[in-house]
Amino acid sequence: MQRKHNNVEPIYPFTAWDVIEREFRAENNYRNETIFALGNGTIGMRGTLEEGFNGPGCEGTYLNGFYEREVIRYPEPAYGYAEHSQTLLNVTNAKIIQFYVEDELFDMTQGRVSEYERALRLKTGILERSLRWRSPAGREVQIDIERLVSLPYRHVAAIRYSVMPLNFDGSIRFVSKLDGDVRNLSASNDPRTGSRFEGRVLSVESRSAEGSFAMITQRTQHTRFLLACGMDHTFISGETRTLESRADDLSTSVVYTVAAKAGQPITLDKFICYLTSRDVPESSVQDEAKNILGNAKTVGFEVLRDEQAKYLTKFWDHADITIEGDDALQQGLRVNMFHLLQSVGRDSKTSIAAKGVTGEGYEGHYFWDTEMYVVPFFLHTSPEIARKLLEYRYRILDKARERARQMAHPRGALYAWRTIDGEECSTYYPAGTAQYHINADIAFAIKRYVEATGDESFLVQGGAEILFETARLWADLGSYIPNKGGKFCINGVTGPDEYTAVVDNNAYTNLMAQINMRYAAEIAKWLQANNSDVYQEVAKRIGLASSEIESWNKAADNMYLPYDERLQIYAQDDSFLNKAPWDFANTPPENYPLLIHYHPLVIYRHQVCKQADFVLALFLLSERFSMEEKKRNYDFYEPLTTHDSSLSSCVFSIVASEIGYHDKAYDYFMETSRMDLDDSHRNVKDGVHIANMAGTWMSMIYGFAGMRVQSENGAPLLAFHPHLPEKWNGYAFNMVFRGRLVRVAVNRDHVTYALLEGEELAIAHNGERLTLRKNQPLIL
Repeated sequence: MQRKHNNVEPIYPFTAWDVIEREFRAENNYRNETIFALGNGTIGMRGTLEEGFNGPGCEGTYLNGFYEREVIRYPEPAYGYAEHSQTLLNVTNAKIIQFYVEDELFDMTQGRVSEYERALRLKTGILERSLRWRSPAGREVQIDIERLVSLPYRHVAAIRYSVMPLNFDGSIRFVSKLDGDVRNLSASNDPRTGSRFEGRVLSVESRSAEGSFAMITQRTQHTRFLLACGMDHTFISGETRTLESRADDLSTSVVYTVAAKAGQPITLDKFICYLTSRDVPESSVQDEAKNILGNAKTVGFEVLRDEQAKYLTKFWDHADITIEGDDALQQGLRVNMFHLLQSVGRDSKTSIAAKGVTGEGYEGHYFWDTEMYVVPFFLHTSPEIARKLLEYRYRILDKARERARQMAHPRGALYAWRTIDGEECSTYYPAGTAQYHINADIAFAIKRYVEATGDESFLVQGGAEILFETARLWADLGSYIPNKGGKFCINGVTGPDEYTAVVDNNAYTNLMAQINMRYAAEIAKWLQANNSDVYQEVAKRIGLASSEIESWNKAADNMYLPYDERLQIYAQDDSFLNKAPWDFANTPPENYPLLIHYHPLVIYRHQVCKQADFVLALFLLSERFSMEEKKRNYDFYEPLTTHDSSLSSCVFSIVASEIGYHDKAYDYFMETSRMDLDDSHRNVKDGVHIANMAGTWMSMIYGFAGMRVQSENGAPLLAFHPHLPEKWNGYAFNMVFRGRLVRVAVNRDHVTYALLEGEELAIAHNGERLTLRKNQPLIL
């Protein structure tokens, strides 16, 4: 079901490389804080105003993976329920820079603002704000602010704040602060937002201020993590100035006062560092933070800005997609890719949260979104980041083993549905723990990674162990059921569609488990042949017997898949076709998403899908199904799908492209590309939709370009079936595959393939095998 969104004026002007706000309106502030957020995978700063704002909004700064834990208290507890919550914390606010013109405090809501512009620069990674302010007393100043969160230096952020008096000489005072009086948002009735915390969670342990330097250390109550937040400054002015610094109970501040003259700019550079005991030993946190801060100050703002631009130039060289003929979609694509880059953890200790580091939605948890949506993007743009995301899964493998034992599985590992450090945090098991498919999703991502990179070292260094432990879990979970012809069945699970919960033989889950077990058996054989010492060590450590490997192949060969002969479609699960369809005709638009307007049981009794479920399998396992099968299944499930999940539209766009439904593919892509920029789900204030952002890239590459990695005599082959939407004049993109950088350009007359870096590469174009060589583009 495609829900049509009313055509509205764009929130932001269509520009190729920027997001621009030309009028500050208080009612839009909350949303804009998300859109103008900056991050680097470690630090995330919402786009709040340096001087603060008393209107609607959420002052937020987040550190990926820095969380507090609390005991979950259930009115009616049961064995195996998640025991602890984990919540990404709003940490020390270091963005604060207030300034006074004489005794008048700068405030966007007081006096008069003109020539206002705020812009997120996607090429340079800088958030800029420029305006003229006339104070209530008539003093006018030009204000120019630049903010960055450093991509090369993951513990560093910086702000350049320039003020120039226009019609007066007089005193200007800057007050730069670190504020430790920070809180998270409280929970709302929407299960996707808010936390369980009331009041302040971080306690201040120490604060210091000396000269231009200040620091606050804070500690969590239960996880006992230590955080140091420091700031230092460079003041650029030729006039007489005074400097004060002070430390209060919950904050520190540095104050500069200068005798300013009309027409002469005054600039304050603020350097910020965040470091925690998750990064370095606790005894070193303060000293190391001070060293990092000192280095940033020595380097200076201009160098940090230049290195930020260089980092992004390299990223865009590999990741950029150009569209000829649609400025709106061009902007949406680049904004989405930019947010993916600045949200992803790159240290093996962290992953990428559903809202990145832009807001508090979903409490900063990691889900299956990472492996199925985000990993493909980085796999073909920055494969080293894709590996870091998979290394994170290996890091929490022991927690997955513990969870498997809690769930009565004597062997194997069960990954948490939502987590930060590996422990299950989902309090609603039908749409949480029951989604066992996350195991197969992680295994599938490993398979994709090895195929696309050829990096077999990851298998040796942990990937194979993940495959073995997830395969063991499936072997224990499933059973051979006589009433199903003795086939291997997996009962009591939930697939990707959370509107159909705790069912038997979810087709997506069974198919993905089949792939998981077969690939684990294949890699066991490969490891025995190529790294027998590693295989023996892993097998001994986890108690893996050769008979288990045989059982994986047997279960995979006998996997049951629910199929309806009359409709000639795969049933989503054993019970789905026995339910009445949801009454879409009489469901008012304001009742979507269904999950916040109807009890789960009401939804579970009907044929209705929150998101792509079996249709996702059609995409991921494309070679398994004929074109006719894909069309029949798509035609059946599409009218039943609400797309209440932001993960859905991109998958329907990809499959629509493959089966020739090009108008549908384009419409779904429109929804995907600008979901956050247009705030089409009306919840961008809580953070961006990371999986959907990755889905935009997927819709382009897997959808319109028709890219698949196929098997040719057991070796991976990069294949394309490109299509050009009618409204476009052309599109082009670069992608990484097995150490090569490939460029694909499509226009109305031809397709051009070029090898930009690396050795010759075999590809397929519409089924025809070709060889790409450097400096020899193929024009077809």
